[in-house]
Amino acid sequence: MELWAHAQLIAALGPPPPEFLARDEERRADFWDEQGNWSGLAPIPHDRILEALETRLEDKTAFLRFIRRTLAWIPEERRTAKELLQDPWLTGRTA
Repeated sequence: MELWAHAQLIAALGPPPPEFLARDEERRADFWDEQGNWSGLAPIPHDRILEALETRLEDKTAFLRFIRRTLAWIPEERRTAKELLQDPWLTGRTA
């Protein structure tokens, strides 16, 4: 993954949790310091948080909840495609 893509993910999702960084110590050292801070290899765009990116929906709460369920640092925390198909944002039902 390109450095700018890592920076974009950090901007959108926030920094990865320590348990994610601990999964691969060798790769972690490529991008993160010993304290888990981004090494600054590419600037993190601070105006790219998910809430700021969506500007077209009147009520973006359900949409952002859906997106956060699809994007998660920890793979086991991501929803499956089947689960996402039942998401209230896609089905039109309220949670």
